[in-house]
Amino acid sequence: MEWLNSLLPTRNSKSSIINSDDECDPQACYDSFKEHWHQVLKIFNRVQQSPSHDDVLGVVNHLEQMVTLLQYDMKRNDRLCMSISSSHCLEHLLKENILEKLFQWSTQSGRYINAIRCEQLKLYQMLISQSRHILLMHEPFLRPMIRLLCSCDGEVFSREVENLLVDLINQLSALLMQNIEFINLFFQEIRNVQSFIIFSLLIQFVHREDSIGMRARDALLLCMSLSKKNNKVAVYIAEHSNFSVLVASGLSGLYSVLPNILDDILVPDWHRFTPDDVNEIKGLLTFVTSLEFSNAIAQVAHPMIRKQLQEFLYRGFLIPVLGPALLQSNVQEQVAATAYLELILRTVTEPGLLHSLLQFLLKVDFDGQRLLNILIHRLSSENRQLCLVSLAVFESMVDLDCEDLMLELVFKHLQPCLHLMLSQRKILLPLDPYCQSFEKLLTLAPRCCQIIDDTSNEGNSTQWNALKHKQSLYGKYYAYICDARNKIGRCQMACMAWNNSYSGEDDVFNNSENSSSISLERSSGYDSLNLNLEETKKAEEYWKISSNFKPKRDTSTPTKIDEIDHTSPSAGPFLSILLDKLKNFLSNSVYINLHLTGLISRLAAYPQPLLRAYLLDHSLVLQPNVPSLFTIIGDLKQKIDEYMYRQPDHLQLIKYARDCLVDREIMLVNLRRYNTEQRPTKKNEANEAFQRNSAKRRSLNIPPISSLFSRRPSQVENSVPLTASVEEVQFNLIYPKFNEGQHVALCAVLLDEWAKELAALAQEHTVAQLAMLLK
Repeated sequence: MEWLNSLLPTRNSKSSIINSDDECDPQACYDSFKEHWHQVLKIFNRVQQSPSHDDVLGVVNHLEQMVTLLQYDMKRNDRLCMSISSSHCLEHLLKENILEKLFQWSTQSGRYINAIRCEQLKLYQMLISQSRHILLMHEPFLRPMIRLLCSCDGEVFSREVENLLVDLINQLSALLMQNIEFINLFFQEIRNVQSFIIFSLLIQFVHREDSIGMRARDALLLCMSLSKKNNKVAVYIAEHSNFSVLVASGLSGLYSVLPNILDDILVPDWHRFTPDDVNEIKGLLTFVTSLEFSNAIAQVAHPMIRKQLQEFLYRGFLIPVLGPALLQSNVQEQVAATAYLELILRTVTEPGLLHSLLQFLLKVDFDGQRLLNILIHRLSSENRQLCLVSLAVFESMVDLDCEDLMLELVFKHLQPCLHLMLSQRKILLPLDPYCQSFEKLLTLAPRCCQIIDDTSNEGNSTQWNALKHKQSLYGKYYAYICDARNKIGRCQMACMAWNNSYSGEDDVFNNSENSSSISLERSSGYDSLNLNLEETKKAEEYWKISSNFKPKRDTSTPTKIDEIDHTSPSAGPFLSILLDKLKNFLSNSVYINLHLTGLISRLAAYPQPLLRAYLLDHSLVLQPNVPSLFTIIGDLKQKIDEYMYRQPDHLQLIKYARDCLVDREIMLVNLRRYNTEQRPTKKNEANEAFQRNSAKRRSLNIPPISSLFSRRPSQVENSVPLTASVEEVQFNLIYPKFNEGQHVALCAVLLDEWAKELAALAQEHTVAQLAMLLK
């Protein structure tokens, strides 16, 4: 097409453009339109076989003039509020069957067919944009357009033709959404199959990474929405196209080319993919785009298509691709696969797909173990990176507020109340209006942190420290109260649809209406779960066990690794491993402790009495082997105080730890503020699509600093000078290296602040309970 474009007259010539309404009289416009068509007909009649270069050039030139004149005439009628059919040029176009004759001639144009096809596509785009659906009622318009579209099926085109074709289909898809009565016009028999031509032309672009692919996916989503309005469209997509297979196989293919090892992420607290990572790691943006597209399909498509897509993604991506990736033996490969899983959990928001993902984690066995149990055990990994990404996965899981998931993680282990002493089970979870646990938690803060007063300093440093701590939320109990109130309120709202209150009372589970399949289906509002017979039996077994029933175990069947002995005292593997990890608070990295305490606090925000009491009620008497949060924090407090008081400079160490954390907090807050202020100026927001509209999940997407935080080594070498730069100084402020004394001091300050956070949660839970009683 380059040769053709170079020979076409410029749009600025007086013969090819109309600048104002006064330049062309309507009659003169009509006469000129007819004359150009007359010249085209001469070429058509003269050329019986393949046209020459000059013939094609002549037709293209005349067509461009006709398009300009037709567009002028139609716009003029629109301004004068006249009907579109009153356009003399349009009337002549339809009366003379110009579009049909043009298509017929194009089929004989040999190697120039795409040049003529481009002009036809442009002509149809203009006509539809001006007339909307009106012209679809005219056969001289509709018939040649359908024939043109059908001729494109299965063809390979230049980028220019693809661009024009996708734009036209986008227009038609949007038009059909508003005028569904015309849908049947676009069902045509192609290769003995009734094909929905608009959809069949778009499938080839489903995984394209460029702008054409993006617009094609937009049009495909419109077709998915059409399937809800028209059953014929739904049946065609589900039964006569391979669309769901293409989406699922494409997702598998895109995942397979992602890096197996993330050896180029440098920050020590990296735990999940940020928008920067998604943009820069090879293939990750394309994978996320495909995943978002699948999510969007499930949101708008007909239930039949949605169910089919869920099945293909489950059978064609999750089980054969993601499952083995998570089970790799290499620790670095496990880190990458776990991070990809966490990203998928954040990206998928449609309930059906999300529930399929959770069923994959909860139900599928790999070598006798469920993936959920494998991920739980990785929380105790000695590898810092694997532990961090595993914590991030469970942070995202817990944030889903899904009853099915929380049942597996927590409640099926707590419901029998075997973790409590027998005397406690009958007086379980009384309301404590005085919230004595609040005071108990505050007393668990290390004493070494309570004797520090920055006002004892002298000189300019006093003013500077006062200013820093004024900017920070550090030590402000009111801030913890507000945060706890918001977390508990949001969690209560999210759990309102749950089937059970999990208060430890047997009658919750003895209700015969709560069969396993009903409960699992309804618990989170999901409608995608279809339990087979074997899964139903397993689920019923769990429910019977959690109701203090003791089913007979088949001794002929070997016990699987992930089977839990519900007759022994236990809080379940998830809570037990978290609390065991907490016991290693002093040997964990600071970043692991931040995520570990954050995850436990998030669990403590759940309003269900069983979990709230286990974590926040100090009066509960637990079985000897069941870990107690209060006991663990008390032991940590004692160890920290003993260590710190042996240090001659313990006051300075605590002050250093506080300043270090405050500096980090202020810098991160400022970076986020900078990022927020810069965001409106950015035109490309595609990298934010996988976020769940939560500020805490946004990366520090700041070019000067984050370029050092999470970029590849080659980028760091090219962008950072050999001498210490501002970026390096800031990096060292946020990620300093600590000696033993400094590390213990940091643990002391973290534990001090966490005790306040837990106390605030306990206090706000009491307030929330009293508020519900007073309603």
